[in-house]
Amino acid sequence: MQPTKPPRELAHDEKRAADQAFKGLPFDSRWSPSARAIYDGIRGALGVPALPEQEPAADPSEPHAVLDPQLEETESDEAASILTREQAIQAGFLIDVTPIAHSVGLPVPISISKPLWMLGITASDTIPEDQREARVRDVLMALRLRLANARVAPPGIEFAALLSFPPEPTPQLLSLYVIAHGDQTTPYTLTILLANEVTAIIRPTNN
Repeated sequence: MQPTKPPRELAHDEKRAADQAFKGLPFDSRWSPSARAIYDGIRGALGVPALPEQEPAADPSEPHAVLDPQLEETESDEAASILTREQAIQAGFLIDVTPIAHSVGLPVPISISKPLWMLGITASDTIPEDQREARVRDVLMALRLRLANARVAPPGIEFAALLSFPPEPTPQLLSLYVIAHGDQTTPYTLTILLANEVTAIIRPTNN
């Protein structure tokens, strides 16, 4: 097996996008498509919608625009509730699978989104608890193989895991997406989501 390639370090706007997503703040329209992918993916993993894009800051010489107080209050509430990966885990939006990830040779903190956990790991609670760790391991091994075979390691990459879904005994391919991001408490982490949690038009093509 080829050594696993760590995803590249995030660009400045990608880090900003990850931070804004966790804080519940709007995406800046000047940032890159890859930053958009990170922002939308994290918002999807947290189970909250992306906010309207934030226009570039106005010229200081122009009159200051008055923001909608209700929008400001909504953003403040979201920022207060989810600020970091750890808080997202405590709130149940993300499931931490870092110990299992380390056991399969992925050396960074890794989380699974709640929709992926419910569909892919528990299969709507039809999978016994003692079998769920093996399913997490299957997903993580699929990720490791995908990273090992990638020519580049972008901040977002699509891959597939082979899982069975009762009552059908035949394993099926589940389309997944992983995003590299970070926050003030966890500078570098990976979050795995269902592919349909990430807008199709922002998914890069990875070979």
